[in-house]
Amino acid sequence: MLSVEGLVQCYGESNILRGATFRAGEGRRLCLMGRNGVGKTTLMKCLMGLLPVRRGRVLFKGRDVTSLAPERRARLGIGYVPQGRQIFPLLTVEENLKTGLAACKGRAKGIPEPVYFYFPVLKEMLRRRGGDLSGGQQQQLAVARALVADPGLLILDEPTEGVQPNVVDEIVEILRRLSAETGVTVVHVEQKVPVARKAGDDYAIMERGAVVDSGEMAGLSEEKIRSFLSV
Repeated sequence: MLSVEGLVQCYGESNILRGATFRAGEGRRLCLMGRNGVGKTTLMKCLMGLLPVRRGRVLFKGRDVTSLAPERRARLGIGYVPQGRQIFPLLTVEENLKTGLAACKGRAKGIPEPVYFYFPVLKEMLRRRGGDLSGGQQQQLAVARALVADPGLLILDEPTEGVQPNVVDEIVEILRRLSAETGVTVVHVEQKVPVARKAGDDYAIMERGAVVDSGEMAGLSEEKIRSFLSV
């Protein structure tokens, strides 16, 4: 589904990504992990086309999308939930969701009913402004907005950050169900190891701009956690 091959990205003279390489299989949930400042958010932005890469390739369903603009990637079926949610606080929940229609591959005019199936609380709040929702509800709105376009790949940058534990569990369960029931591939940046163990089938660990270890989540040992993730 997604192949990332040797991505190099720079800010000025500083290399942020140093040959990042990993794969996410179709219908799998991959958690991207690593200490602060190793390049996780930069990598997510490169996958969505929000930042250019100096070298390397991003392949989606076997197609090289490295040079495509974000809106082109969205129409091909890549959904993106940025860090910090970035919903529109003055728009209603319904209006926020409708902004996702711009990325639809077809000519959908309304919000697909499955969005409300996975996020029933949003259907009850359609007329409320996004800025009036709780942090957890705003995060659910951000994920739901990405799902409006029916993506084959969903990229989420720390969707559990700043969210209370019961809502974290709810978001993780929704991602598990989405993957199992719709076949969507999920790439999910996650800082908390216990959450990652619940949320991911697979993991990839970044250090200094490169992916230094990856595999099935069952293989994420305490030794690897101490080496690459402990602070």
